[in-house]
This record gives sequence, C-alpha cells and structure tokens, in this order.
Amino acid sequence: MSLPSATSPSGTAAPAGRSWHVRQAIAGPVLALLPAFALVRVRMLTLKACGIRAGRATLFWGSPKLVGRGAVASRLKIGDFCGFNDGCEFDLRAPITIGNHVSVGHEVRFLTSQSADGVETAAPITVGDGAWLGARSKLLAGVNVGAGSVIGAGITVAADVPPNMLMTGGKPISLAKWR
Repeated sequence: MSLPSATSPSGTAAPAGRSWHVRQAIAGPVLALLPAFALVRVRMLTLKACGIRAGRATLFWGSPKLVGRGAVASRLKIGDFCGFNDGCEFDLRAPITIGNHVSVGHEVRFLTSQSADGVETAAPITVGDGAWLGARSKLLAGVNVGAGSVIGAGITVAADVPPNMLMTGGKPISLAKWR
C-alpha cells in the first residue's frame, strides 16, 4: 500500500511518505560527503530533488535533520533568500512555515511535537519575514515568531513572539524603540 502524494500550494506534487524516505536514504550519504560550508548549491538542489520546497537563493550550510512520519517534505515550506547553518533539526509532525529573508544559526531546533502525560500532540510553527534565530535556539510547538524579530542564542521559545522583538532572556525588548 503506497501513501498518497500531497500537493503543495504551488500545485506541484510532493513525494509520498515512502518515496520521501527512500530519497532521503539515498541523498543522506551523498550529502554527508560534501563539506558543510562548500558546494551549498549542490546540497540545495539535492534537497529540492528530495521534495523540500524552498524559495530562490535559499541555502543550507550543512545537512538538515528531518524527523517525521509520512510525506515529510509536504510539511516544510521555506521562503526566498533564507540561510540555515549547520545542524538544524526539523520535527515535521506538523507544518513548519518559514518566511523570506530568515537567518537561522547553528543547531536550531524546530520542535512541532510535545508529550504530556503520555499523549503526543503536534502544532505548526511559523517564522515571519526577516527573523533571525540565534545558535542553539529552540522553537516549540505552536509558536509564531513575528516578522523582524531576533531570538538570541540558546533561547527556548514557548510562546508567540510579536513582530520586531528581541528575545535574549525572560523579557522581550521592542526593537521599534531603537529605530
């Protein structure tokens, strides 16, 4: 029994779950041979061949870790001119939408699922245009990061972040005051 393929908003068919995992199993060792910060266009073409939907001039420096069941590629949408550093992890049990001009630091984790009392739930994550995510930051299930916001290194985001905010600790700081 094969899984049905999902259709993206642009109308192109994303590969079915089983097909995605076969493509990922083949592409994984090939991408591992590439140095993390070299041949990034080849890495991006390989990821697109596996079904990742990313806009023009979006690059991955290093291979991302994609986790999930079924048609994983249909749940990740990345805008134009984004940059992802080495070691990013995407938990794709729910959709992740990343806007245009987003910069993502090393080892950032997008975690769409959470467990409470033995029950696993999943909620989508959305990152607005022009956001910056610092190294080793974590975005938890159901979080929306507003356009132009900056998340500091090592920060765990558990609640929505309004547009143009700086998160470096417990209290968000408005970036609008400095303009």
